[in-house]
Amino acid sequence: MGYGGYADLQQFDDTLVMYLYCCYNVNNNDYKRFMEIEDGELYIERDAFAEPEIHEKIKKTASGRKKPVVKRIKKDVSFDKLFETGKIKVKNAAGTWSTTRSGIDIAALKILYKIFDEYQETGELPKHISWYC
Repeated sequence: MGYGGYADLQQFDDTLVMYLYCCYNVNNNDYKRFMEIEDGELYIERDAFAEPEIHEKIKKTASGRKKPVVKRIKKDVSFDKLFETGKIKVKNAAGTWSTTRSGIDIAALKILYKIFDEYQETGELPKHISWYC
């Protein structure tokens, strides 16, 4: 399809996380210019990040030994609610080619989804996230 973007973690503390992002549409002739402009901003309140459900169990291996296994079950995140309550704020990037009815960059939504997904998977804020389709 030719759409992409990436975000880099800029600042974070106990209350707020900030990413700079860019997005581009390779179907436009000047897309390379937008690939290098990180002028979009993502502000996420720290308490917006959902913690996964953690399941621990003891599993028996083929050799007969027992070892602990930890499985992280990801929780669904309601982005609509987070935008509505102001826990996530987006300043659209210059390369924005499509927005939602409320004016939020579609690429920013894809990047936010990946940030939240990786956070639940690893338990850490990702330093760099990229997206392409």
